[in-house]
Amino acid sequence: MEVLILLMGSFLLSGLMLFTIVKAVMLSYRKQQLSISNAILITIGMTAFSLLLASVLPYLYLHFL
Repeated sequence: MEVLILLMGSFLLSGLMLFTIVKAVMLSYRKQQLSISNAILITIGMTAFSLLLASVLPYLYLHFL
């Protein structure tokens, strides 16, 4: 049960982080401070980082608990 709560919390936190970053990238794109290719690249990179973070943090917590 603890593991399930930990995983859900980790993915929720990563999802909120990703939502905030995508929102900021799209705002920069709309203000024409960022090209569409850079916006897509940043979004894909941060999605990968967010998923990696969401999967590694619970493992580290459980490993060192």
